[in-house]
Amino acid sequence: MTEILQTPKLVVVFGGSGFVGRHVVRALAKRGYRIRVACRRPDLAGHVQPLGNVGQIQPVQANVRVRWSVDRAVQGADHVVNLVAILHETGRQKFGSV
Repeated sequence: MTEILQTPKLVVVFGGSGFVGRHVVRALAKRGYRIRVACRRPDLAGHVQPLGNVGQIQPVQANVRVRWSVDRAVQGADHVVNLVAILHETGRQKFGSV
């Protein structure tokens, strides 16, 4: 009998580098998912990669206010989680736009 190996499902987590997001990313990694962490500054999201196995977690650039970057981030995803939030409005960061 031939065993078929399936690629783990891909979950995109917007806001996955934030306080709540890193806990969600860790939980998904423990369950074997591949995770794409969509964030504005992936160069500052290196702290999420050690939460899983090598290559399991990949930070990518995306801005929820820029439609094409969201479309690119979710391409090929099986599931999408949105954890983007702000605690208070400042500058261009408004509750309605986020």
